[in-house]
Amino acid sequence: MDIKIERNASTDASANGFESYAKERIQKYFDHYPFLQSIQIYLRGKKHPTKKVKLQMNLKGKEIFSEAKGLQHHDAFDNALVKVASQLAKYKSKHYYAA
Repeated sequence: MDIKIERNASTDASANGFESYAKERIQKYFDHYPFLQSIQIYLRGKKHPTKKVKLQMNLKGKEIFSEAKGLQHHDAFDNALVKVASQLAKYKSKHYYAA
């Protein structure tokens, strides 16, 4: 499991518990999808009125991306996970269930 959270120097996401929240939420994806190799999380700074989270997931032979906005980083992260979940399901059905 490889999770990397990148943020601007002005963004202190670890202070509000985002890092532990993100790792806890992502752990189930690593457990459920064995082809998932790593995840990178990019956060937009705290000075912006809306928070933006970008996810980059490295799968075996492919990368998928997702981006979402929210009032807090937690909300934006949850919205990005919803978007990427459908991409993961599609990849799994295409590469692991094809006859």
